[in-house]
Amino acid sequence: MTADQKIEKYFCNRCSGKTNHFVRREFEKTTNWDDALFSMRERLLIIECCGCEHLALVKKSHFSEDTWVAENAVTGEVTEEAIWDEVIYPPVSYRAPPTWFEDVPDSTLRQISGEIYKSLQTESNYLATFGSRTLIDRLVLLTVGDKGNFAKGLKALVDEGKIAAHERDILKPVIEAGNAAAHRGWAPTRDELTTILDTVEGLIHRLLVLPKLSEELEESVPARGTVPFNESAKAVAGAIAKRVVTVKDKIDSAPKDLRSIYDELETRLKSLGDKITIHPQKHYMAFRRNRNFASVQIYNQIKVVRVYLNINPDDVEIDDTYMRDVRQIGHYGTGDLEVTIKSRRDIENISELIQLSYSYS
Repeated sequence: MTADQKIEKYFCNRCSGKTNHFVRREFEKTTNWDDALFSMRERLLIIECCGCEHLALVKKSHFSEDTWVAENAVTGEVTEEAIWDEVIYPPVSYRAPPTWFEDVPDSTLRQISGEIYKSLQTESNYLATFGSRTLIDRLVLLTVGDKGNFAKGLKALVDEGKIAAHERDILKPVIEAGNAAAHRGWAPTRDELTTILDTVEGLIHRLLVLPKLSEELEESVPARGTVPFNESAKAVAGAIAKRVVTVKDKIDSAPKDLRSIYDELETRLKSLGDKITIHPQKHYMAFRRNRNFASVQIYNQIKVVRVYLNINPDDVEIDDTYMRDVRQIGHYGTGDLEVTIKSRRDIENISELIQLSYSYS
C-alpha cells in the first residue's frame, strides 16, 4: 500500500460486515445550479476489501441541502455532516445462503430460496417474508404430501413424527408473519426477518437436507468386512478425507458389475444425439441437450442406478417395481419420473422412456 492510498469503510458481502476498503479508482464530479447555490456531488469508486480482497463498485451522491447537524453536549460546538446516498454493486447482501444450500434436494425450494436471498439485497422484506411462508408450504408438500390445506399439512407433520409439538408452536408465528406480509401489509424488521429465516432454514435442513446427506454418507462408508483402501476405492477415500464425496467419486469406486450398468446407461444416453453434453454435479450426472433430460445417480451399497427423466408421470403407466412419481418427493437432479435400474436388461426396458425424455429437451 502506498502512503497516499485512500481507505474508506464499506459493507463487504464476503466478510458480512463493514470493513476497511482500499479505493483503487475514483471518479468525481460536481454539478451546480442557481448560481452555485445548490449542487450535486457524485462519486464513483472501485473498492477492494482490505481483508478478503473482494472488489465492488460504489456509487455515491450528495445533494448540498442534505446535511446532518449535531451539537457537542460538552463544548457546544456545532458540526455539520453531509448525508450521502450510497449504492454498492454487487448489491449488499446482509444474509448469504447457508453453506448447505446446494444440497437442498428440490429445485423448486432452491429457486424460491434464491429469490428470497436476492430480495434481501434490495431490502424487500415483504417479499422475503411471504416467500418464507411459501418455503414452508413446499416443505410440507415434499415431506407429508398434499393434505388439502396448510392446517392439515402441519398436523400431518406432527402426527407422522416429522416435527415435535413444540416445533409446531415455533412455526406458528412464522406462518402468521407470512400471512400478515401477504394480506395485511406488514413487514418485519431485519432482526425479526432473521428469526423467520433461521426457523425456516433450520426446518428445511433437518427434514430434507440431512436425510439426503445421510444417504450419501451411507454410500461413502465401506461395508463391514470390506477393505476400504483397495485400488477402486482410492477416489472415494481421498474425497472422504476432504469431507466431499461427489457422484464422480462414487462412479469411479463402483463395484465392477454396477459400473458396467452405469457405463452402458451413459453410452445409451449419449447415443441419442450429437449435441448431448454431460455436466457432473455434486450429487448427480446431468445429461443435457437444450436442458437436462436425464439426471443419473449411483448407489454402490444397494447396487442400483437411479435416473430422473423429464416426463410427466401422468403420461405413462407407472410400474411400481422400478418407477416412481417424484413430483412431491425431494430428490437431487431434475425430472419428475424416477427409474431404478438394477441390471443391464433394465436399461433396454426403459429405452422408450429415455427417448421420450430426450424428445422433450
